[in-house]
Amino acid sequence: MTAVAAAARGNGRLQDVLAAAVDTFSSKGYRATSMRDIADAVGLSKPALYYYVTSKEELLVQLYEHVLDANLAAARRIAADTEDPMTALRSVLVDRIRYTCENRRLLQIFFEEEAELPARLTRKVRNQRRRYEDALIELLARAAERGEARLDAPPRLVVNSLLGAANWTYKWYDAAGPLSPTALGETLADILLRMVREPS
Repeated sequence: MTAVAAAARGNGRLQDVLAAAVDTFSSKGYRATSMRDIADAVGLSKPALYYYVTSKEELLVQLYEHVLDANLAAARRIAADTEDPMTALRSVLVDRIRYTCENRRLLQIFFEEEAELPARLTRKVRNQRRRYEDALIELLARAAERGEARLDAPPRLVVNSLLGAANWTYKWYDAAGPLSPTALGETLADILLRMVREPS
């Protein structure tokens, strides 16, 4: 899994532990998962598992931090590399949908286990999510200034509507279906942006 591999920062065994955590959390649920379950899934003894992580809470935190950091970095990179704001907004949505479809089990944890996060991380999650929304709001505002987009509602409401549809693909995307994650992203982004795009 690409996202988990990146989160492991090149440590192959830690990558295996994170991948096992994704599989186990997504199939059993975070609360029902024990460190023994993860150790068994990765083929380690429980004491050996503690060499890589101190608790299942730490695993959950690492997974959340990676999703947040990866998506914000991608949005900022696309915005910096793409001059036209509507093109950039479309590319960010395509990237978000592609990432979500390619990492469905990871995103299942991200969207369904937030209540299990330690209090010290909850504010960071909200702040990082807001930064991501702000990156899209800035693109939308620039597009409106250029006459390419219309704002019939508050920008944050518009952006959260776009992201809500993009994020929900983790629930229904079928990897055996006719569209690849990127192709689905392109199709769905075009559908969503019809809500805000000014007719040419």
